[in-house]
Amino acid sequence: MRHFRFILIPAVLFLLPGYGQAGWVQQPSGTTAPLTSVYFINPQTGWIAGVAGDTNFILRTTDSGSHWERHEVDIAFGSSLHLIRFWDSYLGFAGSRSRLYRSTDSGIDWQQVPQSFFGISNLVFVTPSKGWLVCAAPVSGDGGVGSLHQTTDSGATWAIRDSSHFMYCDISFADTLFGMLTADNHAVLNDVSAGFMKRTTNGGATWDSINYTFGTAYDHIRFSSPNCAWRTTYSFFPGYPYYRGVQKTTNRGGSWITIWGGHESGLQPPIAVPDTLNGWVLISDTLFNTRDAGATWFLQIPPGSYFHDLFFTDPLNGWLVGSNGLILHTTDGGSGVWEEPAPTRLTPFTSRFTVLPNPFTSFASVPGHSSDRFALYDVSGRRVGTYRGDRIGEGLIAGVYFVKPEGQGAKPLRIVKVR
Repeated sequence: MRHFRFILIPAVLFLLPGYGQAGWVQQPSGTTAPLTSVYFINPQTGWIAGVAGDTNFILRTTDSGSHWERHEVDIAFGSSLHLIRFWDSYLGFAGSRSRLYRSTDSGIDWQQVPQSFFGISNLVFVTPSKGWLVCAAPVSGDGGVGSLHQTTDSGATWAIRDSSHFMYCDISFADTLFGMLTADNHAVLNDVSAGFMKRTTNGGATWDSINYTFGTAYDHIRFSSPNCAWRTTYSFFPGYPYYRGVQKTTNRGGSWITIWGGHESGLQPPIAVPDTLNGWVLISDTLFNTRDAGATWFLQIPPGSYFHDLFFTDPLNGWLVGSNGLILHTTDGGSGVWEEPAPTRLTPFTSRFTVLPNPFTSFASVPGHSSDRFALYDVSGRRVGTYRGDRIGEGLIAGVYFVKPEGQGAKPLRIVKVR
């Protein structure tokens, strides 16, 4: 197996223009290739997956990213690594969409697991020997397929435990017994987003389906405490863009509340929640942060660079990776913010507001503004009614409408009601 090592110059010598204000330091990676995934087991030791043409590689650090080692991974032609995970300083996994690679020597040498998969999404270990892997693969004309796999021998072999016509997008465990996975399949239901979740309370012996939804599906999920989990959502209808959001549960998935949403993006946004107060969500080239459990969100890094993944070991230490070999590192939670948080109420309403879901079937809402009044207009400009922020469009026939805060000068937002 080919591997080589090189030492990069210390990253602490300079700040990347535009990022220093937010407490993010650029770490030179020694490459201009895309970096696709990042994972740390503590603030010092971590790994990054990258793809340079037909060459796939892993970067490894033991000093928080001041220096990186590079180790190439010999994988199938045309495949690209998009996932890197480690259980401890020795046992780790790197994944393409169809192949899984295993290392037992800190990521220096990699061996292919002797079986193929269909759309690897994520994997997680709950003990040194026991782990779970989920797959999500679209199928033309049939929506997609999802599968759940388990290992009991530290990832040497994997056995399939479940399969579905819903794609299994992510999996997370709070402890050895309690875990949840997310699923979606918009193509099966006339290309309208739909999703559900599965939950286990006995270490994966059985999985119960929960949270079936039509009009909203789920991407990533992360636990911030044994009872609290955050998940990213999206709403999609044919001919309209994806709208991403974040929801949270504090009762192990019994109920969920929307704490952030309305950002338009076709990409699945990675999320990091190192504790119950602090969270980050990455939308393509923009990073948002909350420090009060989702009550308010800040734009921490504005558009400018294209990021692929983020990871935080705790509320202070985090990394971002992206195109052109970009690595950013913070030791203070990102420090300052680029803009003030949006006001709790819409007075005055000068910033962009969001409506979720959009499109919708029954009614929609403006997160955080349930008691505010909103005016709705049809495409001819005729006012069709006034609605509370938690019942937008209720009782209207299907169609395209425009909504704006009552008595405010904000730009109207287009919304769509479908049958």
